[in-house]
Amino acid sequence: MHRSGDLFHHVMAADDAPPNNGCKAVALLLRLSTLALALASAIVMATASECTIYVDGGGGGGGTAITVVVTFKNYPPFVYLVAAAITATILEAAAVFLQIAKGGDHDGAAPAAGPMLLSRALVVVTDVAVQVLLYSATGAVFAAVAGYGEQISACAGGFCDQVHRSTIISLAASLSAGLAAVAKGVLMS
Repeated sequence: MHRSGDLFHHVMAADDAPPNNGCKAVALLLRLSTLALALASAIVMATASECTIYVDGGGGGGGTAITVVVTFKNYPPFVYLVAAAITATILEAAAVFLQIAKGGDHDGAAPAAGPMLLSRALVVVTDVAVQVLLYSATGAVFAAVAGYGEQISACAGGFCDQVHRSTIISLAASLSAGLAAVAKGVLMS
């Protein structure tokens, strides 16, 4: 026969059970996709340099032609995207480590409150930082494409295509980071 205190303890223990492993797997998968997409976006943008513009340097038809090679470094928002995406990749790798390390300690013993609380706080801060970096970088690139559209379009071929690919990949990384935070929120509720 169970006493009411035992029943209360049993119900509370069930509430303290670890979250559903399916939700953990989804959150981890979204984190890994954010990491991969952010890194891919940075790499695609950093290698965008296949634009050569020939400028008539003589002021008339008889002058010397000057060759100008345009890279992502010529546009500050593109440089910001590369830096923000690399930073987000590093932060997301840290968050994946914290999620795996935190998830690996279910051996029946209660984890220490201090380290667990610090780990959770770091994951929240990392989640917010990754989203801020990716959304702001994506927004900056969309604004740059709108503002410098004519100059970017003048670079027919690789540069223009890589800028557009990187922008779409960055947007996908931003959405993945947001969905990872939502999945983590489902875990906590």
